[in-house]
Amino acid sequence: MREDSHRELRESLGAYVLGHLDPAEQDAVASHLATCADCRAELAELTPVADALTGAKRSSMPAADRVPEGLRARMEAAIRAESSRQRRSRFVRSGGAVLVAAAVIVLMVIGVGSLLDRTPAAPVPEVVAVQVDSDLDSVTASAGLIAHTWGVEVKLQATGLDAGATYQAVVLGSDDRTYPAGTFTGTGDKTINCNLQASVLRPDARGFQIVDEQGEVVISSEF
Repeated sequence: MREDSHRELRESLGAYVLGHLDPAEQDAVASHLATCADCRAELAELTPVADALTGAKRSSMPAADRVPEGLRARMEAAIRAESSRQRRSRFVRSGGAVLVAAAVIVLMVIGVGSLLDRTPAAPVPEVVAVQVDSDLDSVTASAGLIAHTWGVEVKLQATGLDAGATYQAVVLGSDDRTYPAGTFTGTGDKTINCNLQASVLRPDARGFQIVDEQGEVVISSEF
């Protein structure tokens, strides 16, 4: 067999073991393996790597419905393209380079899948009843409560608070203490959205208050 032909068949071993050759190429490599001990030895070294890649894709990738659309197809196309490129290249000395490229692609996809799996879902606020000072006819407010490991977060939405005025937020503790939760400036008839945070755990929090510059409670809630 000519050296060039032998080299091309040897360079196809990576694609062969991954199953990315067309039927004619697959048959050609299989026939060559029957007569070439060196290539059979190299195939024996490549097979465990290919099996590991297949197992990694099968066990480590997220469920199909959570993989971004088209990502799996792009991965397979990239592996096939790399296999084809390696078969055409005169600078590759063995099919192992194809497996290295395939391994990189698979690990990249697995990494993306792992990130998707680790991305936490945004917490859904617990809707809480809100009371507004009866003298403030133009003020409307609503709020949601989120329990964190470090405390609580009140997501307040309000309209009608005096534009430019400063308001103080506090969370009321079950021990009758008040916990600062931030300050904000009123925006008049424009809606304001505030994320107010206090370092008191949800079981120890019983409500919140919004206090104006005169120390009067204008908005309040009991959890």
